[in-house]
Amino acid sequence: MKNILTTFLLAGLLFFQTLEAQRSPQRATPRGAEGATSKSTSVGNKFTPLSQQHIEKAINLLGIKLGQTLVEARKTVEKNGGEIIWLGNRDPNFTESIRNLQRASSIGYFEYAAHSTKNPNKKYVSHTPYSRQDVVIKLTLYPKSAGNLKDPNNLVIYKAETHLGFQPSQNEVIYDKVNFVDYTYEDFHAVMEKNNYALFQHQNAHLSYSKNGGKSLDIGNLKAARGTWEKDDITTVPSNKLTSISAFFPKYAYSLLQTKENGVDQIVTYKPFSDMIDKREGVGAFQTYLKYGNSVVLSLVQRKSKKDPSIFLLNNISLSYQDASLMEDAYNGFYNALYKG
Repeated sequence: MKNILTTFLLAGLLFFQTLEAQRSPQRATPRGAEGATSKSTSVGNKFTPLSQQHIEKAINLLGIKLGQTLVEARKTVEKNGGEIIWLGNRDPNFTESIRNLQRASSIGYFEYAAHSTKNPNKKYVSHTPYSRQDVVIKLTLYPKSAGNLKDPNNLVIYKAETHLGFQPSQNEVIYDKVNFVDYTYEDFHAVMEKNNYALFQHQNAHLSYSKNGGKSLDIGNLKAARGTWEKDDITTVPSNKLTSISAFFPKYAYSLLQTKENGVDQIVTYKPFSDMIDKREGVGAFQTYLKYGNSVVLSLVQRKSKKDPSIFLLNNISLSYQDASLMEDAYNGFYNALYKG
């Protein structure tokens, strides 16, 4: 399990690094800077700050909803000029064997990338943005039932991830003389609230937002250096844990269900996902996940403003969307499609 976790952490890091270049053509309007001009918008500079529209498109996953089928998501994205591509193989007709999928050797088989724009070169690309205008959402899906595991009507989205980079690179600052963007976590929080998200949990470097209502934390000292943040008084962090749990699908199902004796695979015995979670996390843990699971887990990095060291600018944000009930559906879906019978 340690090796599996390391693999997924590295894969996640690579994903977010490739999205670091994601930019849009218009400047976001930072707090208190309406009507201001910036050298970073001058002709010839490589860096263009994120627009408010770009940020909101990413936050709202280009209109995609967790629980939608791939068919439904494609209709939404393509209607707005984008596309969804498969990350499982360069050959769109490639089919992985059930045996390899049972061994969880092809996790990318169930991963897709939604782009807000179409690839102008018609070449295969992964989750790298096509251009600065392109918003990219990484989607992970599960099969509802056995059969054609590439049938878009049989694939359901249970997890989505995206990344927003707000500041120019150090090279652009030094060589292109680009200014840092006066965009703070407070500015981003205001956009989240505008889009009906409430901040309901904070532990360590992870923040959890939800559209379900409930408590909304005062961001207070979250505007300062992260090392000074006061933690939320919630001791259990279900929304954050769901992110790590979902990373193991379908490997998570494999590691929990598959058994071996003398090196030979044995018959898979089904156990309810809720029972597995309660056994690992304590009685009642899964019900806690259901309560807080429909959420967005946010991890951010800040940097000191050169103009005013007391102000911390937002450098980048990673967002992971999940829902506890969909985790259970995904667990059951992988079992029914890959192991049952």
